[in-house]
Formats: sequence, C-alpha cells, structure tokens
Amino acid sequence: MNPRFVADGDQRLRRSAEFQARLRELRESIQTRHAAAFSQAGFFQRLLLRWRIAAEFRRERRKIEPSPGSLYSIPITARRV
Repeated sequence: MNPRFVADGDQRLRRSAEFQARLRELRESIQTRHAAAFSQAGFFQRLLLRWRIAAEFRRERRKIEPSPGSLYSIPITARRV
C-alpha cells in the first residue's frame, strides 16, 4: 500500500467549494460582529474598522489553513490488487 502524495494539494484545498464556503462563513461572521460599530462610525473610523476586520480575518484564516510545510495525500481507497 503506497501513499500517493498530491503535489498541488494546498491549491486544490484553497479552490475547493467546502473551503471557500468556510472562508465565506468566517468573513460573514466577522462582519456581522462589527456591523453595529461600522454603521455608527465616521469615515476614518470605518477605515480603521475595515483594517481591523481584515486583520482579524487573516488571523482566523490562518487557524483553518494547513501549515505551509504540510504534505497532502489523496485518500487511499480500499482496493486490493
């Protein structure tokens, strides 16, 4: 039983529908959390809030993304040869 590693596994993960949905949910939850403050903020406060929202999104995205040195393998089916 030889494992088969995928060379572009990280790119496949980032393009997958499930991962994109997870990022979309993350972005929406962060924006919802800051919506009240954003609606009451002035121009410069909105710029600052956008910066904070983007920084928070990057921090949270790093938690769900695999590390850069990860190896990716495709699932091995239970085939007997």
